[in-house]
Amino acid sequence: MAAMGVVALCLMAALPAPAQSRKLAVLQAVFHDRGESAPSIAPGYQYTSGELVYFSFRVGGYAIKNDRVNLRWLIYASDPEGRLLWEPYNGTISEEVSHNDENWLPKVSQTLGLPPQLPPGDYKLLIRVSDEHARTSVEREMAFRVGGRALAAPDGFSILNEGFYRTEQDRTALAEAVYRPGDAVVVRFQLAGFKVGEKNRFEVEYGLRVLRPSGREMYAEPRAAHESDAPYYPKRVMNGMIGLNLTPDLTPGEYTIVVTAKDLVGQAGAEKQVKFKVEK
Repeated sequence: MAAMGVVALCLMAALPAPAQSRKLAVLQAVFHDRGESAPSIAPGYQYTSGELVYFSFRVGGYAIKNDRVNLRWLIYASDPEGRLLWEPYNGTISEEVSHNDENWLPKVSQTLGLPPQLPPGDYKLLIRVSDEHARTSVEREMAFRVGGRALAAPDGFSILNEGFYRTEQDRTALAEAVYRPGDAVVVRFQLAGFKVGEKNRFEVEYGLRVLRPSGREMYAEPRAAHESDAPYYPKRVMNGMIGLNLTPDLTPGEYTIVVTAKDLVGQAGAEKQVKFKVEK
C-alpha cells in the first residue's frame, strides 16, 4: 500500500502547473498636457473648442499565439447629448513577442482634435480593445470637460450679437458706433438657429443694404456671403462680417445697415437693422 502511495505522489508532481489566467485590460489611460509624452492634465482642466487632446493608454492581459499578439483598438468621444465628435479612430497592434516580453504593455498614443463649436459640459471618451487571439474585448470610459461660453441657441433662425468695429483685427466692439467720412466701418454678427439637414448639412447666406439718413438706399449687396458644409459634428453658429469704406465727402448723419440672412435648408429668413453715425 505504501508503494502505491509513492507512485501516485510522483505522478501528481509530474503534471504541469496550470497556466496563469490573463484578463484583457486598458491600463494607464491618460490625458496629457500639451504633448503625447507630457504629464497628465491638471485636475479640473477644461478644454476649449478646437483644442488638441493628447491621449494615450496601454493594454495588458492579452493572449499570445504563435509568438504574436494581435489586438485591435477603437477610440471615440461624445458630447453631453451623446453626439459623436468625430469618426472613430482605430488601429491594430500585431507584434512578435518572446518569453522575455510577457510583461510588455503595448502603448497607443493619439492626438485628437476637438471640433470648433462645442457647448460647455462633460464629455466622454471611450476606448475599446479587442484581442483577436482570445476572442474577447474590453471597454474603458474616460471623462473630460469642455469649458467656455454657451453657444447661442435661439428658437428660430436669427441674427445675433452684432457690433461695430474700426478694423477687422479688433476684438472689442465700439461702445458707440461713431465714424468720420473716409473711415472704414466693420460690423460683426452671428447667424444661429439655422436648420441642419442630412449628414449635418447646412447652407446660409446674407446680404446688406445701406440707407442714408433720409431712408434712401445708398448701397446694396443682396448676396454678400454664402456658406455651406456638412461637417461630421454639427455647426451651430456662423460668424458674419460686413466691411464698408466711407467716402471722404459723405454727409454727416445717422446711417442704417439692414442685414438680411437666409437659411436655405430650413427655408427661413431673418433681418436686423444696425445704425451708426457719421460726424465731422
